[in-house]
Amino acid sequence: MARAINFLKVIKNNWKKSIFGAAAFSYGVSYAINSFKTFNIMREYCMEAAVYGNQIILPHQKPQHITVILNPVAKKRKAKKLFEEYCEPLLHLAGFAVTIIQTQSENQARSLIANLNTHTDAIVVAGGDGTLSDVVTGIMRRCKDNISNAKQCPIGVLPLGQTNNVASTLFHGFEDLKEVRELAEATMAVVRGKTKLADVVKVELAEQEPEQSSEPIYAVGTVEWGAWKDARSRMDKYWYWGSLRRYVTFIFNGMKNNLSWDCKGVMHYSDPCKGCAQCYIKDVEVSTSNKRWWHVFVPKVKNFSSGADIIDYQQIVNENCGTTRELNFSATELQLITRNVSQKIPDIPLVRVEIGPENVGYRDFVAEGWSRLKGMKSMISQVIEAKDIEIHPSETITSANQEYFLYIDNEEFELRPVKFKLIPNSIKMFCS
Repeated sequence: MARAINFLKVIKNNWKKSIFGAAAFSYGVSYAINSFKTFNIMREYCMEAAVYGNQIILPHQKPQHITVILNPVAKKRKAKKLFEEYCEPLLHLAGFAVTIIQTQSENQARSLIANLNTHTDAIVVAGGDGTLSDVVTGIMRRCKDNISNAKQCPIGVLPLGQTNNVASTLFHGFEDLKEVRELAEATMAVVRGKTKLADVVKVELAEQEPEQSSEPIYAVGTVEWGAWKDARSRMDKYWYWGSLRRYVTFIFNGMKNNLSWDCKGVMHYSDPCKGCAQCYIKDVEVSTSNKRWWHVFVPKVKNFSSGADIIDYQQIVNENCGTTRELNFSATELQLITRNVSQKIPDIPLVRVEIGPENVGYRDFVAEGWSRLKGMKSMISQVIEAKDIEIHPSETITSANQEYFLYIDNEEFELRPVKFKLIPNSIKMFCS
């Protein structure tokens, strides 16, 4: 009892040191527990990857070749370290021949993919939504003469960016050690070889002079224009606020006039079409199975699907396909969302257009911004489902001295009249 009383007296007389020691001890225990859990998680994934890597291949066969496009500055320059720690070992254990190409500048991934000369069985994007968009743009430009060829090379997505909307949709449901589990699961999706078809949106200028012609870019997730996105793009300016910068961004920008408070213009759009003779593009013969080279050693499973399940779109007539509608809009925000990043969109080829309120107060702007940090969005005045879209911003906006931006997969572009063309099921992506 005397020892306990003396111990409590020491703590009372040195309360500052006691608090610091308790905090340090608590952090050390938490760090040790998380390290132990991470070790066990990676051990399980490594054992699974080794099963694939231990498969015997014949002399005339070659290991599968994977090309990794790594953005080393993504995730605040942590992407390379995280990739080497949680992703690269699994690829090597699975028996892949891995080539890693690091981007050196912004948008370099487009030219790297468009000019890739080496054979590869798959491309893995180690970065965020912006890097993924660049890779898809490079693939689609490479296959512009025959778009169906883009499906021959599946794409893997490792959530190593600041924003990972596409990867979060493909790999979700993890709570404990979420970052480690998502990275490992995304890597194992490549190893397991299961894929799904994904839509792509072709983005090009609606008005451009012949001498200033530019190649289109391709979006996979979202296209955003509005005040909330403008505010989020300035989040890094408040780095000195630490983890609170996400919240103070909306507090400090809620009264600024240089945000896109007036998203005004005219939108021309066509209704979605499930597939008909007018919009269907016949693919060249491409294997859509998930068969891997080691499956030759696995007993075959009987497939009960028949030719009756294949839809002949050339026999389907949709008189409304391609019919253009017009809408004058005035809002604080305009978003175009693909089904690659939204669970609200039905499983048919379409783009969901969400139009925000025309006016919003300071308090509502801040509250909505904080809600969106948690993945919740409530301020939607109108929703339109469309296939092909053309947006012409108001001349008062484009002619203003101030610059406004359109964000395509979180990449910043100057606001100009733009055309969006949905290309459904045009690429393959690895999924869990």
